[in-house]
Amino acid sequence: MSKPKKALFFTAVGLLMAVIVGSYAFMSHGKPLNEIEINFPSHHLSSADLQSFLAGDFTTVQDMRQLPGPVLQAYTERGGSRLVMANPGKRFEATDYISDSSVPRKRLIFAAVSKDKCIVHYEQGGLAHSYVIGLFKLSSNKAEPVWQGYCKAKDLEDLRWEAASRYCKSFGE
Repeated sequence: MSKPKKALFFTAVGLLMAVIVGSYAFMSHGKPLNEIEINFPSHHLSSADLQSFLAGDFTTVQDMRQLPGPVLQAYTERGGSRLVMANPGKRFEATDYISDSSVPRKRLIFAAVSKDKCIVHYEQGGLAHSYVIGLFKLSSNKAEPVWQGYCKAKDLEDLRWEAASRYCKSFGE
């Protein structure tokens, strides 16, 4: 076989392999997650108000399915049943390169629940990997978004320390 024919043959085989691998990769991924936007108020929360919210007795939660129903619903895809946040240690898309759009872009670090409050602390993948806190007031079958900001903590006590040290910031601060 001549050199030009060999080159053409190997190019064709390479293209065919790329199409096969690309088709397999496309078919092996599930349907993309359809996230619900949670409408947190845009106001800043003072350090004292944040500390007040974090005070009291909470039960720590390490599994998304243990969140109160209305909070769990806020982190469940629109019109579906899949969670848009992975449990601690589980796979999630940590960067802006999405290899599988059916994998969550958020991963729970911990949540804390009391009788009338819920704290959800998670990491958010993307161009700027971030650590987010969402605060909710709980009432009869409702979860009212109170505040969302940035902070990194390993557990509730660490979060309380971060808040007292003024390391937690509102979005836009």
